[in-house]
Amino acid sequence: MTTKNQNLSKLFTSDTFADMVRNKLIKTVEDYKKSNPHKEIYMMTWGDTTLPIPAKAIEAIIDAATKLGHQSTYTGYGEFDGNIQLREAIGNNYYKPRGVNLKPEEIFVSDGAQSGTFGIQELFGLDNVIALQDPIYPPYLEANLLAGRSNITYLDCKEENNFVPELPQSKVDIIYLCFPNNPTGAVATQEQLKAFVDYAISHNSIIIFDAVYSAFITDSNIPRSIYEIEGATKCAIEVGSFSKTAGFSGLRLGWSVVPVALTIENTVAGELTEMFRISQSIRFWGASNLAQAGGIAALSPECQQECQSIVNYYLENTRILKEGLSAFGLTCFGGNNNPYIWVTGTEGMTSWEVFNELLFKTGIVGIPGSLFGASGEGFLRLSTLGKREDMEKAVKNLENSTKKILQ
Repeated sequence: MTTKNQNLSKLFTSDTFADMVRNKLIKTVEDYKKSNPHKEIYMMTWGDTTLPIPAKAIEAIIDAATKLGHQSTYTGYGEFDGNIQLREAIGNNYYKPRGVNLKPEEIFVSDGAQSGTFGIQELFGLDNVIALQDPIYPPYLEANLLAGRSNITYLDCKEENNFVPELPQSKVDIIYLCFPNNPTGAVATQEQLKAFVDYAISHNSIIIFDAVYSAFITDSNIPRSIYEIEGATKCAIEVGSFSKTAGFSGLRLGWSVVPVALTIENTVAGELTEMFRISQSIRFWGASNLAQAGGIAALSPECQQECQSIVNYYLENTRILKEGLSAFGLTCFGGNNNPYIWVTGTEGMTSWEVFNELLFKTGIVGIPGSLFGASGEGFLRLSTLGKREDMEKAVKNLENSTKKILQ
């Protein structure tokens, strides 16, 4: 008799993050729109981008597509761990400026950071103890539940600790860290990350570090890569992406770094790197040739200036919205080194109450913090990866709403 995957079945019956947003949040917004057809809605939910891909990257993609149309320049499957030129460009143009030297064979190209992060957990046994930040980007949790891991502990990220968790109080095997953080917008200092690296080395643990939003860091004393911390190549895997900085959210391109120096129990240097190469070769036959051509161009010095302009645009969005929300009377966190604002209402309000307050009074739609974990209760995440005019309209609506409330 054929049986179902019990791990997937459990996720199906409990609802994934995406399903919770779709089934409750989106339905609430749609019902509101039906009752208020003339009121504008400002969607600041998904971390999706709105600015176009930089011109140089588009030129490279078009050139690569044109070559596919001629037999003399046609290419099929590439290397399943990624185009060597792209891996070299990631090492030379992204990591070297940060004082980090990586070999191309330590860098693995994926079709986006989410699938890269999902693939990493395949390296580890199902009996490992997993430590997750709370609130958390839900797919970290869902990937481990789908694999069948159940020994999971949470590291609280609250206002009292500036949304940067304390070290685990007991022995854990794998620690997921995301900085700049989604959803809270928090960043971790050199000293805080060093403490986690020291913990991982002393406990023979692994850090999986999500650096997708690293380009948004404006503070010079905040590390953009875990590998800026001494000893991190011995205990950390890092994930990066082109989605937010180069507008590749629909094109899909990211990478994972599995250093040769990385070891855990019963492994030698280079073994985990080779295991991940084999795992990736089984999982898929490489990212799109077109996306990788665009990625190579995006990492060129000229195109990096365009990418920085994109980042600056979103950061200005954040400034505009954060100032408007603060004037409205809401307490805001994040947003200085991140395109997310972590908003809380008056004391005692639940996340859904904050959600309804903003939707009904201003038309602004975020994601209730409780969907990111228990420590997210009372908060709302707003994404500023939208269009400038929407941010400005939303703030204007906030000002009008404030006047109405005060009158």
